[in-house]
Amino acid sequence: MKIMPVIFLFLGAASVLAPAAAAVQEQTPIGADGQLPPALRNRPRDTPPAAAGAALRAQALAKLEAQFKAADLNGDGQLSPEEAKGFGFVARHFDDIDTARRGAVSFDDLRMHLARAKADRR
Repeated sequence: MKIMPVIFLFLGAASVLAPAAAAVQEQTPIGADGQLPPALRNRPRDTPPAAAGAALRAQALAKLEAQFKAADLNGDGQLSPEEAKGFGFVARHFDDIDTARRGAVSFDDLRMHLARAKADRR
C-alpha cells in the first residue's frame, strides 16, 4: 500500500512535465543541438563552407609541410633521424620514407611515401 502513493506521484509529475517537454521541442528547430551554445548553432552566412575535395587536400598538405619545416631545425629542407624525432610520424617510418638510404628525408620523400601508402591501401 505504501507504493501506491509513489506511483501516483510519479504519474502526476509525468503528466505535468510532458507538456513542458513538448513546448521545448516545438521551439527547437530541426537539426539544432540544444547542448551547443546559440552562437555556434548556425554558421554565419558570410563564412565560407568548410573545405572539401582538392581544397581540403591542399590544406592538409600545407599543414603537413608546416610541421615538416618546424621539425627541420637546421633549415636545410631535410630531416635527419634526430630532427625526425620532432615529427613523430616521420620518426616511426623513417626507414620506409628514406628509400634512397641517404640518412635524411625531404618533404618530397614524405609526399611520395604517403602516396605509396595510399596506393597500397586501395
